[in-house]
Amino acid sequence: SAARAQKRATADERVKFATGGLIGQPGAKVSAQVEVLGSVFSENYGCWFIKGITDRDQPVFFSYREGHDAGTWLTIEGTVKAHRDNQTQLNRVRVL
Repeated sequence: SAARAQKRATADERVKFATGGLIGQPGAKVSAQVEVLGSVFSENYGCWFIKGITDRDQPVFFSYREGHDAGTWLTIEGTVKAHRDNQTQLNRVRVL
């Protein structure tokens, strides 16, 4: 459990100190290279919530039907839903 807590703390620090800013305006379609920092399965919604950081140091989070391991790089396309807590929330995400 200590190792999991350390991984989570490291991911949270990377998001906290990201300097890339936010991606686009709500409603804009975007594409990005994202490094997965963590993914958690939601029993309520039946999907995975993925937290990541782009190659331009911009924190993002989105839901997806599959989970991905931390450290995996994904090329994604999606729509900006909102900006929350210095992160960009994406909607309708496709992994290419």
